[in-house]
Amino acid sequence: MHKYLIGLLAAVSASAASATVEIDFNSATGDIGTSHTYSGGGLSVTANGLGPTGAIDLFGKNNGGDESGVGIANDPTGDHEIWGDATTPNFGAIVLNVSDLLAHNVSGAQFFMGSTTNGESWIVWDNSGGGFAQVLTGADELTWHNLPDWGSATEYAFSAGGAGQNVLLGGISLTALPEPATWAMMLLGFGAIGVALRRRKKVLPQIA
Repeated sequence: MHKYLIGLLAAVSASAASATVEIDFNSATGDIGTSHTYSGGGLSVTANGLGPTGAIDLFGKNNGGDESGVGIANDPTGDHEIWGDATTPNFGAIVLNVSDLLAHNVSGAQFFMGSTTNGESWIVWDNSGGGFAQVLTGADELTWHNLPDWGSATEYAFSAGGAGQNVLLGGISLTALPEPATWAMMLLGFGAIGVALRRRKKVLPQIA
């Protein structure tokens, strides 16, 4: 009985704990159109290509290491990466729509960039204040960073640091809180444990 109760408690607690879901942006390769949805662990995030005059095609790369992720098909260097920033003519950016993640109780998110080996930098923008504003910049690669203003922003844009620079958006890591149904299951599990323990206490004196 003890083993059964311990097993039940462990199963319920594990299912109710926060889960980490990683979604890589290298699952689709080549020109993948102006919009693509990436999924993992029951969660989804949509990437959109954005240029100075509107939507542009995304380009997926899966070449290993820092050369895997999603870029832009119109990169003038021919590398098919995110090129330039909002001040650069013909720039390309990737916009992540995270509305579905927020609706599924994702409490936080991290991202990593790639292809900055020549000293290129990257910029993150979000719409937490209404329009897009710069919220983070860096020049590293394959390093996880928290997405700022999580819960307030519904979209994040990723660009390179300026003209002549190009980078890749590699992936996203999500911290998902339990759904309401999972909390209900946890409460039912603890209730079942309590009932089983009370029954056991009643049976023991009779056997003795």
